Amino acid sequence: MTERDPENVEKKYDQIARQYRKSTELPLRVYVDRPNLLGLAGPLDGKSVLDLACGEGHYTRLLKQAGAAQVLGIDLSHEMIALAEAAERREPVGCRYQTGDAADLALERSFDLVVAVYLLHYARTKTQLLEFCRTIRRHLAPGGRFVGLNLDMMFDPAHYASRKRYGIWFSGPPNPKEGDPVTVHIANQDGSTASFNNYYLTPETYAQAFAEAGLKDLTWHTLQVSEDGLAAFPPGYWDATLAHPMTVGMRARLGP
Repeated sequence: MTERDPENVEKKYDQIARQYRKSTELPLRVYVDRPNLLGLAGPLDGKSVLDLACGEGHYTRLLKQAGAAQVLGIDLSHEMIALAEAAERREPVGCRYQTGDAADLALERSFDLVVAVYLLHYARTKTQLLEFCRTIRRHLAPGGRFVGLNLDMMFDPAHYASRKRYGIWFSGPPNPKEGDPVTVHIANQDGSTASFNNYYLTPETYAQAFAEAGLKDLTWHTLQVSEDGLAAFPPGYWDATLAHPMTVGMRARLGP
């Protein structure tokens, strides 16, 4: 597959939706992703938020519970959206959800903040990444900001397997080139597993796509383990993550 195929992506995530939901309970998600995403987002009181590729709504709910006035989650997978809506029915927090493709989404409104947690690395080419970036740009209100979490394109493949202890690890070519797949493996605490491909693009390609889309001041942020995460595990548990972070935070803003 040389180009991103939305039908195949949708089918894949329909099949692994429940396993993916369980992965939000893994320590990396709890003690790294959650606090860093909120830190990047900053104060949310009164803000409107668009959560692109929201999956089963885990981070969508987190953003709403952190004070956002309105949060809309969008995902290509109908099964993911069904899980998100079921969670909202069980424990209403005020999130809304709908199916849609982040590559060509065109809603009739804009948002103060657009969030993309593990979306952009599904782009296999600069053209595909630019489509995602244009969707972000199209939905930002004046003064709006973008934040995200993403595969760290500077991650050393020699350390892919060191992540197995966390239940999430990679496999792929030792010297990845533009468009090469990097397979993500998940092994949940309940024994369920899943795998899927992300794709490698250089940081320079990301910078070019953001700039061409009209998104300014792209910055990359090293993710930290929260204090309660450090306290919850024995010394040495987080060493691999601290020495070689596999994911990275992102920030950008709407340009003039």
